[in-house]
Amino acid sequence: MNLLHVLGSDIPHHNETLLRFFNDVLAKSNPDACQFMVVSENPLISFSFPSLNIRQFSSRKAVARAVVKLACSNRKQRFLFHGQFNNYLWLALLCGRLKSEQMNWHIWGADLYETPRNLSARLFYLLRRLAQGRVGRVFATRGDLNYFYQQHPGIPGELLYFPTRMYPAAELLTTHSNHGDMLTLLVGNSGDRSNQHCLALHEIHKQFGDRVRIVVPMGYPSNNETYIAEVCRLGRSLFSADNFLLLRNKLDFNDYLKLLAKCDLGYFIFNRQQGIGTLCLLIQMGIPCVLSRANPFWQDMVEQNVPVRFTDDPLNEDIVRDLKYQMGLLDKQAIAFFNPNYVNAWRKGLDLAAGVIR
Repeated sequence: MNLLHVLGSDIPHHNETLLRFFNDVLAKSNPDACQFMVVSENPLISFSFPSLNIRQFSSRKAVARAVVKLACSNRKQRFLFHGQFNNYLWLALLCGRLKSEQMNWHIWGADLYETPRNLSARLFYLLRRLAQGRVGRVFATRGDLNYFYQQHPGIPGELLYFPTRMYPAAELLTTHSNHGDMLTLLVGNSGDRSNQHCLALHEIHKQFGDRVRIVVPMGYPSNNETYIAEVCRLGRSLFSADNFLLLRNKLDFNDYLKLLAKCDLGYFIFNRQQGIGTLCLLIQMGIPCVLSRANPFWQDMVEQNVPVRFTDDPLNEDIVRDLKYQMGLLDKQAIAFFNPNYVNAWRKGLDLAAGVIR
């Protein structure tokens, strides 16, 4: 299989989740599709994934240079670019040094949307949109595919879900939990400003007052104290000390699971697709979520019959409890974006990206 995977930006958590999925699942049945070019500062990354053939690079520029050199020397070489497609690669595609038939792009969400508003960002986004029109094939969630097709309707696309880490017995964590009469709301999934914590806290207070417990995990990203302090001040001004918990430190996976299991509702008002990992865990536990209509992942949830509430919908204690009842009726084994259901889509996607016809 003449296919190379490229992780063109150093995003440790997401990159390592993808590499672990290939190492533990796909390498067993398709070892030829496990060649990677990875930007990483971790000197042990190759040793962590022994079933993969990993070529490591120190920077986005370095990996882009290597990709272009290989693409120009072998026009039959195909690439699958995952997630944060780096600027040098977009420019190479725009200039024709990478050909459309060589290009497959696995969209991760943040790399598709145009959030920063400064002049240089707007100029680059214009160039990037032109380059996106030359991609040979895209892989993405249903919502992201629909968003992409607004600009580039003629490019082939396939439904594919990021192999989010799940916990097989997650639903058991909530079986014996006793949340009491007061609801517990999880606000956001990280300390990134895209969570719009302050707006979320105001909206929750408008609908519930101080009658709910608020949990705000902000342990990621690092060096974020200014924004954390801003959210903390607002939270303490709106909610009593007993009802507002802000977590400054990053939680390991098991502690994060225990935190989610104590919640009755996830409140996420991202203006783009993100947080699928947390959403999947909450859905697995039977915990409903509130989303922004600007987050196109709601289309995937509706397609899979998962109840979803929007930020402009009415919300109160009775509605939340009814949503939890609906979640309990859901056939979670049939959800396409759950493991292991997404595995077959990955196998098909790898064949398409490599140009293999079965």
